[in-house]
Amino acid sequence: MLLAIDTATTITGLALCNEGEILAECVWTSGRHHSAQLMPQMDLLLRHVGVGRESLRAVAVALGPGSWSGLRVGLSVAKGMALAGDMPIIGVSSLEALAYQQQRGGLPIYPLIRLGRDRFASAEFAFDNGIERRSPDRNSGLDALCAEVVDRALFCGDLNAAVRGQIQAILGERAIFPSPAATLRRPGFLAELAWQRFQSGAYDDSVALEPIYLGEAVKAKG
Repeated sequence: MLLAIDTATTITGLALCNEGEILAECVWTSGRHHSAQLMPQMDLLLRHVGVGRESLRAVAVALGPGSWSGLRVGLSVAKGMALAGDMPIIGVSSLEALAYQQQRGGLPIYPLIRLGRDRFASAEFAFDNGIERRSPDRNSGLDALCAEVVDRALFCGDLNAAVRGQIQAILGERAIFPSPAATLRRPGFLAELAWQRFQSGAYDDSVALEPIYLGEAVKAKG
C-alpha cells in the first residue's frame, strides 16, 4: 500500500493506493495550516480504510513547485515516515501530476501553480499513452506564458475566474479549460503516478530528495 502526500499549496491532499487501485482520497483547503492538519487527517484516512501505518509499503510526496512552507511540511513528514517504516520514498513533480490528471491526447497541456505576485509555475506536457514533458518548469507571468502558445492548448490547475479570463483574453478559442471540479489537484493521480514508479523500482534517495522551488520563495496565503 502506498500513501501519497500533497502539501504543495494551500490545497492539501492525501491518497491511499494498493496494487494500482485508489482506496481513499481526501483534499481540502488547509491554508498555511499544513503542519497542524496533515497528521490528524492522515490518521483519519487510514482508520476509514481500516489499516495502520504498518500496512504501508511506500510513501509518495508532491515536490512542487509550490509554497516554501507547505512543501517543507509534506517532505518532512514523508521522509520521517519512510525512515521510520524502512520503506521507499517517491517524489513527484506537482506540475506533472496536474498534467497527468487531464490525460487528453492531441493537446499541449499547461498546468499552472500560483507562486504569488502574479507569477505562476508551469511547463508544457503532452499525453499519449503516458505523460510526456516538453519543457522544464518555469516561473512566468501569464502574458509571457501565453505568448509561447501557437495552437490550441489545455490549461489546468490554479484557474480562478480572473486567471481564466486573462488567458482567454490573450488566446481566445485557442485556450481550453476543464471544468472547475476537473481542474482541482487530486492526490489520487499523484498516488497513481507514484505507484507506477514504485512498481518499476524508481525510488528516490530520502536524504537527497528536495522540493522544487522556482525563484524567490513565496509563502502561500492562508
